Amino acid sequence: MSYFPLMIQLDRQPVLLVGGGRTALHKARILLAFGARLQVVAPVLAPGFQDLPVQVEKRKFVPDDIVRESWRMVVAATGERKINERVSRLCQERKIPVNVVDDPALCSFIFPALLKDREVVCAVSSGGRSPLVTQYVKTKIQQVLPVGLGSLNEQMGIYRQQVKAEEPDPNKRRTLLQEKLRELVERLTKK
Repeated sequence: MSYFPLMIQLDRQPVLLVGGGRTALHKARILLAFGARLQVVAPVLAPGFQDLPVQVEKRKFVPDDIVRESWRMVVAATGERKINERVSRLCQERKIPVNVVDDPALCSFIFPALLKDREVVCAVSSGGRSPLVTQYVKTKIQQVLPVGLGSLNEQMGIYRQQVKAEEPDPNKRRTLLQEKLRELVERLTKK
C-alpha cells in the first residue's frame, strides 16, 4: 500500500532525533531546512552536528525522551534495531508520527526524496521499497524543471494577492493568473 503524501508545517516545531550517526546527520539537515526545532539524543555524534543549530543531549535514549515534550514528530536513526523498535512503539502508543530510518515496518511516515526551491517542494516516494527508484525519479524531475521555481512562486504569490484585491470575478482572476504564469515561465526558461 502506498503512503498518502502530506505536507506538514515544521517551522519552530519540536522534533526529536534519536541517533547521531551519518544517517541521523542527513535527516537533521533535511528537518532543519524546513525550520524544525531539533532535539538530538545520542551518546556519540558524527562530525558535522556541531555546525548545526540543534539541541544535543549526549547520552543513550530513554523512554522519558518521548513523553517530556509534545513532539511534532520523532525520527529514530540509531542503527540499533531494539532501540529503534522501542522508539517506534512508544511513539505509536502516543500517536506521535515516527520514522525509523531504513525500516518502513516501524514507521508511521517515511521521508520522500525531496526537491526544494524555497517554498516549492516536490516529494517522490516508493513507499519505502526502493530509495534508488525515488532518486531516479527525482533526478528525472530535476532535469525537466527549470531552475528558479522558488522565485517564480514568490512572484506569483505577490501577483495573486494583487489580483484578488483588484478583480472580483474569479474567472477573470484565473485568466490573469494563467497569463502571468505563462509570462514568468517563458522568462525563466529563456535563461
